[in-house]
Amino acid sequence: MSKRKITLKAIAEQAGLSIASVSRVIHTPHLTQRETQNRVNQAITELDFDAKNLLKRYQTNAKSQIILILDNQMITNSLINQGIENQAKIKGYKILYLRFIYFTESEIQQIINYTINFQLDGILIINNSPHLNNLLQMQHALPPIVLINQFSLKFPCVYFDHLSIGYQATQYLIGLGHKQIAILLANKDESDVYQLYSGYKQALARANIAINHALIAYQSVSYLRSKEAVKAMLNSTKPPTAIICTDQFGLNHFDYEKDMPKDQHSYFINAQSTICGVIDQCRTMNIDIPENLSLLQFMPDKNYKLYYPLNHICAMYKPLFTMGEEAFQLLFAIVNGDHSIRQAKLIDSELIIRHSTRKIK
Repeated sequence: MSKRKITLKAIAEQAGLSIASVSRVIHTPHLTQRETQNRVNQAITELDFDAKNLLKRYQTNAKSQIILILDNQMITNSLINQGIENQAKIKGYKILYLRFIYFTESEIQQIINYTINFQLDGILIINNSPHLNNLLQMQHALPPIVLINQFSLKFPCVYFDHLSIGYQATQYLIGLGHKQIAILLANKDESDVYQLYSGYKQALARANIAINHALIAYQSVSYLRSKEAVKAMLNSTKPPTAIICTDQFGLNHFDYEKDMPKDQHSYFINAQSTICGVIDQCRTMNIDIPENLSLLQFMPDKNYKLYYPLNHICAMYKPLFTMGEEAFQLLFAIVNGDHSIRQAKLIDSELIIRHSTRKIK
């Protein structure tokens, strides 16, 4: 059922405020008290009004050189952030952060309040949110928005082609003669995970290799979960000859609450947690890499790793720092009226061949 058209008078009566007070909360929230804002937002919720009808269209005025980052990453302060901040510094921009915000109507109002209070030039959103479509309804009241690490037809975006990445990683191992190829993935319902799996499946299908579902492990991008998955696979009747260890950079903070074990420490993750769990399990079982098992990891940078074995692992390189830089540059171009720039920017990945894979007969 569609929501009713909103009126300031009805909100004022429900909230026990004057119409002028309601108007100030909506149009100049930075000049009102938090208690008054809460009363107005509560009244809108109770009346089941469509709040977007209250919001004026965003007006482009003088540039404030301030952007807002809605950071939904489970792993905060990633190379994406560093890439954004590097370009922001070069262009003389300041950054405001909101972390782990999910777009209910009241939370969208907070974003709009930030826009009004700080006269934002634009908004960057890192990773998906469960309620991102809700924000689309309020887009007219917000400055330009660019999505990072996700593809969209509705917003400008900077993204990886995870289907091609999954395909390329699997095809490389098939080319070495492997048929029993395992893959460790994050949450099944994430778009990037679905694309990775689709690429993996396509590569196997084109090589006429049947999928062994025992070699597909979801929610296995933490240290302990990857160890458990690999142990089960290596002890099976058809153990893998190669394993693809994907990453967890598409996960958001909300994933802590979904299908996770009660002991959250068992899902502790960092940039190298998946591959470290696999390597340590192989050591425990005296599995020689690459003599007995080939490994391929996903990695966000090419720098030397303190954990020595990681410097020898074949990898799909996903340049997160570059992604952050490109996202800021796209937003900067849009803010400055450059309509010739492509609205969907693909960030290229790269296969880096090292010493953790070998040909098999």
